[in-house]
Amino acid sequence: MKRFITSACAALLSGLILICSAQAHDGTVYVSGKINETTCAVSPDSKNFTVDLGSVASKQFNNVGDGSDYRPFVIKLENCAAAAQTVSVHFDGTPDSKNADLLAITSDTASAAGVGIAIYNQDKSIIPLGDESVKFPLTPDQASATLNFYARYIANGDAIVAGTANASATFILTYA
Repeated sequence: MKRFITSACAALLSGLILICSAQAHDGTVYVSGKINETTCAVSPDSKNFTVDLGSVASKQFNNVGDGSDYRPFVIKLENCAAAAQTVSVHFDGTPDSKNADLLAITSDTASAAGVGIAIYNQDKSIIPLGDESVKFPLTPDQASATLNFYARYIANGDAIVAGTANASATFILTYA
């Protein structure tokens, strides 16, 4: 019996040593950052708005990449704080199944097919969904800022089908 208790204590002690060695301190992670004061406010007329791409003839889309006319739109900011130096925008939404850089057309029984919607910087360079736009400079305590963009339909390679061609995207502002 004494031998059994000694063996049990030895096994228990060995287990405790193994547990303790598994919880060794191997390093430290330091986290740093900065909390800035509020940067800019999105102007009320830029929180929810529609970009009208108009009515476009299906024969305008003969080849992959063919596009409709560029339609300008703006996002207005106001009351920028002293910490604001630059802002960029990225747009998110449902990507087109053929070209993930484009917004997919909302699918229903009356929807068009064969096109997606592209969003562009002010220099008309495309902004792939999820990527950031060009950086817009801001000055400290700037009263307002206007961020200029374009949108248009782009043929994605599927057969063109006439119908409604709507989509939606959200935008996120990133300050530096």
